[in-house]
Amino acid sequence: MFGKKPSRTRKSRPAGVESVQARETNRVMLKSLLMGGLAVNAVLALILVYTVFVHMPYFNLQQIDVTGNYYLAPTDVVKTSGLRAGTNLLLVDLGATAARLRSHSRVRAASVYRRFPGRIIIEIEERNPRAVLAAGKLYYVDRQAEIFPRLTPGDSVRYPLFTGIKPHELKSREAEVRQMLALGLGLLEVMDRNVSGLAESRVSEIRLDLNNGLTLITRSGREVIMGKSSLELKMERLARLKKFLSKRGRWHNARTIDLNFEDRALVRPGRTRIQG
Repeated sequence: MFGKKPSRTRKSRPAGVESVQARETNRVMLKSLLMGGLAVNAVLALILVYTVFVHMPYFNLQQIDVTGNYYLAPTDVVKTSGLRAGTNLLLVDLGATAARLRSHSRVRAASVYRRFPGRIIIEIEERNPRAVLAAGKLYYVDRQAEIFPRLTPGDSVRYPLFTGIKPHELKSREAEVRQMLALGLGLLEVMDRNVSGLAESRVSEIRLDLNNGLTLITRSGREVIMGKSSLELKMERLARLKKFLSKRGRWHNARTIDLNFEDRALVRPGRTRIQG
């Protein structure tokens, strides 16, 4: 006969240990519920505050101030900005508004600021015309040699005139066109310094040739070929050449003057005398 195997007995935990663990679990759960409740309340509070502020008349747009404009009317600037009276200032996207303003062809730079309670300030820098480019249509050129929209009836054309660029070259040779325009603008600056005695007002046009450079056409019909380099030195040589030819009575017969040489000038006489 085999004897009975002794039965195994589980060791029971003390009642005090189970009670402590239960209390710890409950504490963690209560803490989690409390933190979750506080987070929800905070979000709801923020939503409530935002809703209140968005609908408060105190923050509604009442005034738009435009500064830096000369050619553009303030109403045109405001229209381009897309801002509307009564819009809540908190909802205005300043970056997007400035981007819309910069998309205007006459605006070089723009900044937009809030001024509470109900005011927006727009600061712009305009593209100011320095010359007019004739290339199939008439365009303004600013001091940075950038072309902006073609002229419309009523726009002023009382600026130096650049000619010689073909319409298709505006896109197909854009970089070269800008370089040539920059040369032309540099030549205007040289004339402003009056190193040659040839004033800007006496120039009918500046012809641009992407391969050969600049040619001045005076209002009296004289052509002065300048090329692409050493423009100020060439204008000084033009002043000396005028003095030299005037003493010999040959200046008024000088129809074409080619200064596109390092140390000399080529003068071609015309059949008729030129005034000036």
